[in-house]
Amino acid sequence: MSSGNEYYFEYMRELLGERYSDFVAAYNDKPRYKALRVNTRKITVEQFKRLFGTPLKQNALCGNSFYCDVKPSLDPLYHAGLYYMQEPSAAAAVAAFAPYIGERVLDLCAAPGGKATQAAEYMSGGVLFCNDPEYKRTKALAENIERLGVSNAVVTCNTAGDYRRAGFDGYFDTLIVDAPCSGGGITRYEDVPYSAEIVAGCAARQRAVIDDATELLCRGGYMLYSTCTFAREENEDVVRYISSKGFRTVDIPLADGSERGIDEPNARRIYPMNFDGEGHFYCVLQKTAGGEAERASARKKRATATFGRLKLDIAEINGRFVLPFDLPSLDGLNAVKIGTAVFDGGKDAAHALTHALTDEQVRAFGTVELGELAGEYIRGKQLEVCAPQRGMLIATVGGHALGLVKSAPTGDGTSALKNHYPKYLRV
Repeated sequence: MSSGNEYYFEYMRELLGERYSDFVAAYNDKPRYKALRVNTRKITVEQFKRLFGTPLKQNALCGNSFYCDVKPSLDPLYHAGLYYMQEPSAAAAVAAFAPYIGERVLDLCAAPGGKATQAAEYMSGGVLFCNDPEYKRTKALAENIERLGVSNAVVTCNTAGDYRRAGFDGYFDTLIVDAPCSGGGITRYEDVPYSAEIVAGCAARQRAVIDDATELLCRGGYMLYSTCTFAREENEDVVRYISSKGFRTVDIPLADGSERGIDEPNARRIYPMNFDGEGHFYCVLQKTAGGEAERASARKKRATATFGRLKLDIAEINGRFVLPFDLPSLDGLNAVKIGTAVFDGGKDAAHALTHALTDEQVRAFGTVELGELAGEYIRGKQLEVCAPQRGMLIATVGGHALGLVKSAPTGDGTSALKNHYPKYLRV
């Protein structure tokens, strides 16, 4: 037990009562559990299991989450966007929220993208706004959105207040607020300072976010509120604060490993002594007041692009060609990334495009399967592979897009593949 968190353990003793000894035992003795979440936008769970090869243990709180201590940066399947590393407790919140996810979604505190990309798996279209108020955090967010092939996303760097000033009141039917918190659920592996003042400060900031965030949701819309702390002040107390603004809590399934909130039976708590994970809090609420607002669409110019046998409808937005989606006007927002870029500066296809295409579109573009050489590709190596055709192709692993290569003949009659994997992604 850490000697630097006396207040934390005293807080947990008071919170848990006779269960405190079980909590301490789990805190001290359980390993740090890691899990991957299969990206079902690209591949089914069963297909992934066959491709991954190594047996996977199911996460009881999320159907496409599995315990696995893989090093993702060295795995071509990760680079192909087939999975996302997500703490197993954290995967539970959106899994429970899935039936309430609509087509106008805002993840207000999205970086690095776990809940946003998970929500995207349940959307059939529409627009996903992935926001983080800290600009330096939006880089990882944008990269994860791109890697997992989410083509209907906008990454912004704003506050909830900025969204209100830009005229988004009542626009969204789904709101995710994974609130910045005191981090009580991660003290086992991070040196997190913890005190009554820190908890009170976090709760105050959460209420301030809620003051604006609740106005962005339309009447009848749903909010997922979550944290990775156990403090009542940041969890149930904030849920009651949200409820006071014209919301009702929704009774979601009580899955094994979770339990009801303290004096908020529709909220859910996960503790490490009950589940193989660090812990989480979440609650689904529905807005019963307010109205629904329409918003003008973004100005778009329609066009087409052709790559090999692949012909795509594309749209020009803010001077860049992207895959088209239902995008409202972004006036007043600081947009870091809009949709999926089609071209990389000139006429060549952009790396992001390869990850957003369907399997059928990838084949129409033209492919070369790398198999065991995929590891060399993500390291930026040139590959000696007999390509089926010349020109720009999509390199695949197990039939799934990794990125671009350019096939050119060599002097001995073979083909060399010039590696176009982006340098900032290479390992």
